Amino acid sequence: MRIKLIVAIAALAALAISSTSATAGNGDKVTGGGQILVGSNAGSTIAFTAQGTTDTAKGQVQFIDRSAGKGQSQVKYHGVVDCVEVTGNFAVVGGLTRNGTPFTLRVVDNGQGAAAENDAVQFDTNSDIQCGDGEEDDAPQMSLGRGNAKVRDGDTSNPPQDQNGSSTGLSVLGL
Repeated sequence: MRIKLIVAIAALAALAISSTSATAGNGDKVTGGGQILVGSNAGSTIAFTAQGTTDTAKGQVQFIDRSAGKGQSQVKYHGVVDCVEVTGNFAVVGGLTRNGTPFTLRVVDNGQGAAAENDAVQFDTNSDIQCGDGEEDDAPQMSLGRGNAKVRDGDTSNPPQDQNGSSTGLSVLGL
């Protein structure tokens, strides 16, 4: 009986260690891409991937500004991510473009499927806004069409929510 108890405790300890290491340190993650809608028409394009924390992050952002109109010159921005900050379904990504200009990308993930609203993005250069600056960030104003954004909060005390507002982590436990 004592051996079974020791084996059971060891198994629980191993499970606790493996589940902790699977979530600890993963940080926030933001991915996506698509076209930014101008009215009902597609305009500028964006693609991004970022993961990490407000102190250290990795990833890239590609933004092609087509706001000058069809057939006009395009401005291309390629940036390297320095920081990521996620709160719920809202993310702020910051970094530097290849020419050293600071950028800020704000993303709202409005869910998946046909019933969900379009996700929203905002890409700004020459911005003083950076992740973790303690200031309230404005919500993005541009609707992301013909694409999708995924925002994952790496804070395990703030689990992702399903469409009903319930914690998806509890459903795995059958609660």
